[in-house]
Amino acid sequence: MVDSLWFVLTLVLLAVVSVALVLVLILRREETCPARETRTEYLHPDYGQTAGFRVASAPISEVILPYRCWLIEERVSEIDYDIVPGRRMSLRTAKQGQMLYPTGFFEYAFEDVQQYDIDGITVTQRQNAGRISSVSWVRDGYEYLLYSLQPEMNMIAGLAVPFVTNTRVEPAV
Repeated sequence: MVDSLWFVLTLVLLAVVSVALVLVLILRREETCPARETRTEYLHPDYGQTAGFRVASAPISEVILPYRCWLIEERVSEIDYDIVPGRRMSLRTAKQGQMLYPTGFFEYAFEDVQQYDIDGITVTQRQNAGRISSVSWVRDGYEYLLYSLQPEMNMIAGLAVPFVTNTRVEPAV
């Protein structure tokens, strides 16, 4: 009788310790997860009242179709694009030194990083085969990041020229 009582007590103690361990692991995992971005959707990329700037020009064509404008954390703009046929791409802009990169952007080392000039602007291109690819540059005190989470082969390189040459951010007046 005493042996079975100790056996039951041991099982209960093991159950309590197991539950406590699982709770600690879950709570610790939640602490290390980054917080979600605060996003506000806009009809046009004019963030003058909140962020102090607007996207004055960006490429639009039958292949490059903007469909949504955001302001992230009240300081970074993002315009989401449909790239025909069936791909997506985003353009982020921010005052120099305030850029926020997408979640997981630097999580994996990029397989290919290159720098080259487009229209007198130094561009940094980062690529991973079949995963996130980007082009970033700085102009007139603003940072630009054109990226795709699931690009087609050479999609970023092909679109870098129209975005670098035709995208301008200016202070709101």
